[in-house]
Amino acid sequence: MKNNRSTSLPVPAFAGGTMAITLTPIVGTPRREYTEMFIPGEEVLENGEMRVTVLGSGNPWNTRAQASASILIEVGNPDRDILIFDIGSGSLANYASLKLPVNKLNKVFLTHLHADHTGDLITLSGSWSKVGRADGPIYVWGPSGTEPSLGTRHFVRGIEEALAWDTAAGHGAINPESMKIVVSEFDFSKTQVIYDENGVSVTSFPVVHALSGAVGYRIDFAGLSVVFSGDTRACWPLVRACEGGVDLLIHECFPPAAALAAASGLSIERATIALNAAHTSPKAAGKVFGLVKPRVAGLWHTLLSAQVITMILSELDSVYDGPVVQTQDLTVFNVTKEAVVARQAKQFDQLPPIPGKQSMAFTPVAVPPPDWWAEALIPLD
Repeated sequence: MKNNRSTSLPVPAFAGGTMAITLTPIVGTPRREYTEMFIPGEEVLENGEMRVTVLGSGNPWNTRAQASASILIEVGNPDRDILIFDIGSGSLANYASLKLPVNKLNKVFLTHLHADHTGDLITLSGSWSKVGRADGPIYVWGPSGTEPSLGTRHFVRGIEEALAWDTAAGHGAINPESMKIVVSEFDFSKTQVIYDENGVSVTSFPVVHALSGAVGYRIDFAGLSVVFSGDTRACWPLVRACEGGVDLLIHECFPPAAALAAASGLSIERATIALNAAHTSPKAAGKVFGLVKPRVAGLWHTLLSAQVITMILSELDSVYDGPVVQTQDLTVFNVTKEAVVARQAKQFDQLPPIPGKQSMAFTPVAVPPPDWWAEALIPLD
């Protein structure tokens, strides 16, 4: 099974490209016309549609080109729900670039507890409550571990403890409800529905990554389905979770060990262990795609450079020739019954926070300062 798509792909966005990295940006026949680039704030999400945006396509070391792991899903239901799957460092900066309200971002689904998948949770809770995310708690769903200290509940309690000074400092000025995190921890080992609201169903399934306690997710809405692997080796629970058909499968894909070592500075031995013990090679990803047969497959969690992309797709092409998108930060998929459309979003580097319509009333109250400040402060008049 061979083709030469790797030799004629659009250039990455960080190198000046404006298009999704694929030769099949449209699969199916859309019922409406889409602009070549997705312009945040200018395109209405239609009823019955899902819009999937890669907020973080990268790795444990985040860069200006690649935030760490995160996928955003906007749902075309009456509430226009927003769900975020993993929330790695740098992902919230990309969320801010989408001109979406900060108070809507309160549903977080974690695939596992590696730092590159959780780093911006502290920002969402501690910082964004100061700039408009004021409608109540953050709700976090995440897997258990093989012991309580390795589960999501323990992890979130640690985040809240780490934010003790931040929370106390916001007393009076910030809605205290917005600084809370509500945890729903579920058994990682079972394939089960862990969220079912407003026409949206989220199913968790176990995956094979690093330790027991990592999961992937399937999101179903209005007859559409998106599957997100999280970090994983090629595994049967994911394939079985895709039964019944999948519109978009976003699956991790690490570079071959030699390319990872060359690009990251890791030894070839360490890179080989990282790939074989915890991640998916291009050929393995191609085998998964061949078993699942999604309408569109997305490669994710990849170190992006022109050389590595070419290497990955060349290896993938030896076993799979279906529609594939190499995702990067701010790759956007519009998923409808008629089509799956892949584009890049226009990047906005400096936007003020957009609070959105508030649903919880709160009146800020000034709190008296500590007594010692009276002598420490320099008079201004």
